Amino acid sequence: MLRGILYVYFCLYIVMYIVFIFVIDMVHIPLSVRSIFVVFIPFVLLVMIQRAILYVSKNRNEEKKQMLGVLIVALIPLIVCTVQLSVNEYTSKFNQNRWLNHADKRVHMVDDLLQKYKLIGKSNEEIIQLLGAPTETRSGEEGVTTLYYLGTERGFIPIDSEQLVLQFDRDGKVMEYTVHKD
Repeated sequence: MLRGILYVYFCLYIVMYIVFIFVIDMVHIPLSVRSIFVVFIPFVLLVMIQRAILYVSKNRNEEKKQMLGVLIVALIPLIVCTVQLSVNEYTSKFNQNRWLNHADKRVHMVDDLLQKYKLIGKSNEEIIQLLGAPTETRSGEEGVTTLYYLGTERGFIPIDSEQLVLQFDRDGKVMEYTVHKD
């Protein structure tokens, strides 16, 4: 009975991790306490089911060998998800070199950029020094608006692109910014 539960759960386990890998990649989920918790829970449940089977088993040595094989196979998707979360965490950090050379990857760095750098009040020269030349510049009645292409929008079904829109006042200082989808 318990062995059947283990096999059914193991199949669900593999399906869960395939979904995790897909979602982590599509949504670009970074490493956090919550993401690690979600990724580890199925593994912990698998270990608990194995412990229950070993506890009621009559032939523990034979069961231990089989359980070890299941555990080793189960570690592979767990490690893949953890590495994927770590890579996403790294690529989510603002890096000026990556920002300048990989415009399509900016969408993952923009949140960290806006959190670390106070853009309001910076001059146009300071912005260009930090972010490079804008993708587009428009002049209006209130001042200049610059746009930085960020890449394909974040989410499950990316259709549009995202842009960082900086609104400058007449003195050439950033007065507001938004991340805009088009």
